[in-house]
Amino acid sequence: MYRAHFYPMRLALLAVGRNFMPMAWWMPASKEPFRFLLAVDRKNHTLSLLRELSEAALAFLPWEDRDWVVRAGYLSGRKVDKARRLGVALRPARKLLHTLVPERALAVYEMRVSEWPTDGDHALFLGEVVHAEGSREAKERPILFLGFRDYATLGERWRFSPKERSRVPVPSGGEKP
Repeated sequence: MYRAHFYPMRLALLAVGRNFMPMAWWMPASKEPFRFLLAVDRKNHTLSLLRELSEAALAFLPWEDRDWVVRAGYLSGRKVDKARRLGVALRPARKLLHTLVPERALAVYEMRVSEWPTDGDHALFLGEVVHAEGSREAKERPILFLGFRDYATLGERWRFSPKERSRVPVPSGGEKP
């Protein structure tokens, strides 16, 4: 029974060819070689493009672009040119032959993809990163997907230091957690 108690998740934009879609179901799968694992709904037009082109780019946009990033998920790339409809400027990917990425992306991971067999409602793809680029701002104001139609960005920061002792409350009874 599916329960989404694991949100928030970082929202990315998956670009394939001239099409793109917002995506929260992605994760790094390997550092060496550098790979991402992506889950794409079987009814999605982007899935057919992934199978056809075997390439994609995972792009991260700033919080300020959240409106058009989310709206892209409510438009079908089968029916409209999303970039034209949403007023999004695209540029060619650096290492991919067919894929365009948003010019305003703060970080882009270009991948060659292969499908993993699965029997669920989403197809799994493994993407080997062939080019990565990004700026420090990519971490500053990400688009976080909270589930359904809710989004947020970062509001508080904390850096752990293993050299400093944290003040951890001791539970009653005198035992350490």
